[in-house]
Amino acid sequence: MLKNYVTAPIFYANAEPHIGHAYTAILCDAAHRWNLLRNPKKSAIFSIGTDEHGSKIFRAAQNAKKDPQEFCDEVSSKFSRLFEKLGISNTHFIRTTNSEHKKAVQKFWETLDNKGLIYKSKYSGYYSIVDECFFPENEVEQKGESKVVKNTSTIVEWIEEENYMFKLSQFRDPVREWINKTAPIFPRKYENLALDSLEMSEDLSISRSKNRLSWGIPVPNDESQTIYVWLDALVNYLTVAGYPNDKWEENWSPSCQVIGKDIVKFHCFYWPAFLLAANIPLPSRFFVHGHWLVDNVKMSKSLGNVIDPNWACQKYTSEGLRYFLLKNGNPNDDSSFNTTSCLETINSDIVNNIGNLLNRSTVDKMNPGGKYPRITVDEMDVNVRKSYEGLIAMLDEVTGKVIEYYDEMLYYKAIELLMGCMKESNRVFQLNQPWKQKDEHVLASIYLPTYESLRIISILLQPIIPKFAEFSLNRLGVAENERSLEHAKFGKCSNSNLGPNNGIFIERLQK
Repeated sequence: MLKNYVTAPIFYANAEPHIGHAYTAILCDAAHRWNLLRNPKKSAIFSIGTDEHGSKIFRAAQNAKKDPQEFCDEVSSKFSRLFEKLGISNTHFIRTTNSEHKKAVQKFWETLDNKGLIYKSKYSGYYSIVDECFFPENEVEQKGESKVVKNTSTIVEWIEEENYMFKLSQFRDPVREWINKTAPIFPRKYENLALDSLEMSEDLSISRSKNRLSWGIPVPNDESQTIYVWLDALVNYLTVAGYPNDKWEENWSPSCQVIGKDIVKFHCFYWPAFLLAANIPLPSRFFVHGHWLVDNVKMSKSLGNVIDPNWACQKYTSEGLRYFLLKNGNPNDDSSFNTTSCLETINSDIVNNIGNLLNRSTVDKMNPGGKYPRITVDEMDVNVRKSYEGLIAMLDEVTGKVIEYYDEMLYYKAIELLMGCMKESNRVFQLNQPWKQKDEHVLASIYLPTYESLRIISILLQPIIPKFAEFSLNRLGVAENERSLEHAKFGKCSNSNLGPNNGIFIERLQK
């Protein structure tokens, strides 16, 4: 059985991670955790890591007065430590400087070469070190004393040298047919980005002279050339699957590859072209997301508005940061990080809407026996049941709707539904005022739908805020084997007692 295989783009190891990196990692983590919750009997892979070759990294290492490998080791460790702090549950952390990746890249090169798809030729063009790629003349303009890319103002330099070329032009039509026939790019608005990139008619330079780029993987049988960093980087997804060792096909192909909108061309044109050329099955899906701005302004070191995710974890907690990014990250557009909005969202939803209800409904003063009611809906007090009819109806529908949204990675829409249920649960709990009730049957009738709403929503929040969901389910006394998707239904709980009171998970955040 093929695995669920989610990939994050590997992050360029030339600088410390920012909030955009954190969002991509969390987005992928939610998809992986959802795969495990949705298909617990199906094994799953989730890869993430760092891209460590190329001119940009070599220059960054020089500026830091460090050996390139030492520099990459330091930057890569910052990413891995951040991912650990964010609760990222990756099964693989890939580094392109690892020996197994070098073996995979060189084998992949040899496969293309043996098929007659690589040739040597003199090549010239405008090259961007920032983007690690060439740009056609119609995408370049003069700006002051420099030539820059029109859309991004990234400086380019004219390069002329003899390189190895890949016959990309042979695969333009097959890639277009694949996109049109299978619609693998989601949201669909980004499909045009991929189709536009197919207008590139020339072949692709896939090596650089070692004199110009020494920091990279050597071309097999030609030490004078270094393999193009994007070919090197894209093969990481094969490396994670075990390529070219025995049985690597059992892990292939990715069920979902998550990418930012700025790397659509590389993943939705170059990558499928490479795979088609090597006769390797294509990924099932690409999920594309926009960028993160800060107060609706692009992040920039010169503006001093780059958000450090380590700082954000400390200020908002890692679970709070996960929640805010997934609730406010709309893949169809760029999203904006605002410190006030982040704080208010966490306080409103996690601290108040869920956390406060969990705490106040389970404390000894409210439920001195610590019992989880063992009555059915039909056995509830008539008046109490009538007040809870709306919430029970919402809970009967919410799991099916959340499944649809999670399958499409529309986490913000699922969160809206879940918070709507919790608001209704809070409203009816307040309406029935259990602190004024003495009748045990009435109290049990109030606590049953209250606890059930907390239990169901906590099960469904496991991909979003896993540590908080675990805390909530522990407090409700939910057994480990009753936290699966099939238990996210009213009445699907066998416990009779609440779990231990371990206090408050997140205190109200202060400015």
